[in-house]
Amino acid sequence: MKNFLKIEKLSLTISENIILDEIDLQVGPISKVGIIGKSGSGKSLFAYSVLNFESEYDAKKTFKTFKVCDLDVNDDKQNLSYIPQEPLSSLNPLLTIEDHFKINEKLQASNNLLNSKIIDLLNEVGFEQDAKLVMKLYPHELSGGMAQRVLIALSIQNNPRLIIADEATSSLDVLNENKILNLLDSILKNRKIGIILITHDENVANSFCDELFELKNRKIIPINQIGTSREINPYSNKFSSNHNEVIAEIDSLSLTIDSKKILKNISLKIRKKDSIGLIGLSGAGKSSLVKVMIKQYREFEGNVKVFGKDINNYNYHDYAKKVQFVYQDLLGSLNPRRKIKKNLDDLGDLIGLKKDALNFKIKGLCKRLSIEHNVLDSLPSQISGGQRQRVLIMQALLWSPQFLILDEPVSSLDPYIQNEIIQILSDLRDDLDLTIFAISHDIKFISKICDSLHIISEGKIIESGLLKDIAKSPKHDHTRRLISNFYR
Repeated sequence: MKNFLKIEKLSLTISENIILDEIDLQVGPISKVGIIGKSGSGKSLFAYSVLNFESEYDAKKTFKTFKVCDLDVNDDKQNLSYIPQEPLSSLNPLLTIEDHFKINEKLQASNNLLNSKIIDLLNEVGFEQDAKLVMKLYPHELSGGMAQRVLIALSIQNNPRLIIADEATSSLDVLNENKILNLLDSILKNRKIGIILITHDENVANSFCDELFELKNRKIIPINQIGTSREINPYSNKFSSNHNEVIAEIDSLSLTIDSKKILKNISLKIRKKDSIGLIGLSGAGKSSLVKVMIKQYREFEGNVKVFGKDINNYNYHDYAKKVQFVYQDLLGSLNPRRKIKKNLDDLGDLIGLKKDALNFKIKGLCKRLSIEHNVLDSLPSQISGGQRQRVLIMQALLWSPQFLILDEPVSSLDPYIQNEIIQILSDLRDDLDLTIFAISHDIKFISKICDSLHIISEGKIIESGLLKDIAKSPKHDHTRRLISNFYR
């Protein structure tokens, strides 16, 4: 067999708009093919076309040849497997992780044999001693990185011949990213399967793939490997803060959930117009701290004050006018059955904006965030992850907040759009006196947007200071590993 996948003259049209135009692609055994491209270029829609998902998007697909393992793609779906890019919205919130594996299993097996297989798969993707515990969890109890690893385990459960991975590492921290890429590489060699890795991260594509293509202007174009430089904090001068007014103050915060200590004696201050980063690996406590700050967790030890007032003394509406949160889970943060404009209209009603005022703000924010007008007339599932992220930022800004909390805000965006968002955030802070608290596992992103940094590990802040000082002389072994992986 020469090729696991052979595509000739694949075209895709949605509402008379040409998305893909006569694409040719071949993937051989054990091939690692990378496809990069800007957000909105059609990378995910290409994946959906290969997987025969295009009918969900009212799309028309035409092609000359479309075969998997020498069979027509419609006759050989079992040889294909998919790793989606948005893990938290890709898992059924009503099912345990164990249930997902049982539903996904194609072979008849006893419960004991299947449970053993599930544990082995979870061990493979890095859960190790926690596999039995993870099996019993629900998706909402997982971090974004943990959920992504579950999806990777599900993708290899039925021994596919070809994996299509759509941003498979974008939700993982810098250490686990290497682990997952090494895992995928081992899987490809041991099982003799191929992979199409769709990513906006050129560093990942260059280090992992042996063939590289760019999706641009509706075509897939073969390209040479692209080198990219990594610089610490090119925007640091813009984000340095000289203001003394304290916006948020956390004092001796501890959080216990189901008898497990999640956060341990955390203290920090955020001042007006600060751009503060919080970085840590998956499961370190980042999301739990965010949930305290957005009033999702209301029972905790210690004190949390925002604008000088105890956080639990705010009602929803008053707090939302001061503090806004940009979510990590892009697709799950928008009503999937309503077009973007209807989502924004609903929000305008909640804020109390009159129709004319709302439309005026939307028009201005669309221009500022480079959101095209046709995005407003689309369903959330019909636009790219990058476009959805900008819509979520717009939703937050419609409240005219003073304090913006960002949870993995650019993890699904290509480097070009990431830099655009960073510049936008810089301008917003200068124009609106906006304070930014950015949470991420990605030190590359934090280095570009923040000048001060807190590093969290196992629920504790283990190191704090100016980013340039921490990068130069890290004091903690955990920090040194993060920095060394940044420069790998």
